[in-house]
Amino acid sequence: MAISDLVQLQLGWLNAWIPSFALVLIQFLYMLLYKEGGKRAVDTSWHTAKDKRYATLSYIIQLVVLLISLFVPLQIGTPLFMAGSLLFAFALVGFMAAFHAYASTPKGEIVVRGVYRLSRNPMYFFYEVGALAICIAAASLLLLLATIFLILVMHGIILGEEQYCMTTYGEDYALYKARTPRYFLLK
Repeated sequence: MAISDLVQLQLGWLNAWIPSFALVLIQFLYMLLYKEGGKRAVDTSWHTAKDKRYATLSYIIQLVVLLISLFVPLQIGTPLFMAGSLLFAFALVGFMAAFHAYASTPKGEIVVRGVYRLSRNPMYFFYEVGALAICIAAASLLLLLATIFLILVMHGIILGEEQYCMTTYGEDYALYKARTPRYFLLK
């Protein structure tokens, strides 16, 4: 596969937009189904100026990734497509499990149930794995570069959220943080 194939852009129905928009749709569905959890998920009242910059940059990059995905064909029938699809299915299940655990936790409580027992940030983790899986299924270098940039920005958001949780939940969050890795096996 040549480098030019990895940056190929072509508007089409069977493009990377399908799984990309699925990740976004899941977020909206959970926010509709679990209104309190949805409100909590989008509450930015605690954001510092730095958190606001990361959030704004994240929204912009996510829109860019979605826009790029409209023009990136999935490599249907190839081993990369199969590998990406399997990884995406894994990420999708984990993403939904993380959203369910988050959305069903009462307001004012630390989310420690479900996959949150294994990771402090499973929603971000599975979203990012899903996004990387789409890059694999589409064999797109351009989409991969945008996704890597998004992952780096999301890490900044996570650091801000963890600071907020430390301030809000104090010792309880410190204990949770001490026993639970940020990204599953990665502290």
